[in-house]
Amino acid sequence: MKALVYHGPQKISLDDCPVPTITENTDAIIKIIKTTICGTDLHILKRDVPSFTPGRILGHEGIGIVEKIGPGITEIKLEDRVLISCIGGF
Repeated sequence: MKALVYHGPQKISLDDCPVPTITENTDAIIKIIKTTICGTDLHILKRDVPSFTPGRILGHEGIGIVEKIGPGITEIKLEDRVLISCIGGF
């Protein structure tokens, strides 16, 4: 899959990355339909978020369709349309 990857201050690129898999009971895999940046992304690019290290994938605001869910997921089901939003820090 393609993903926008952070490589350091002011350095990002669209890279080929492994397709995600379910590893925890509470994991869900969402096929992104539309996405956008938020203020946090701008702070990451300026290096204002030191915990965000090179090699991490950017993007946490979007809409998509649930493709896979772990056995601990009870609130959503396959093919649900969902909104993805960051509610915590990095």
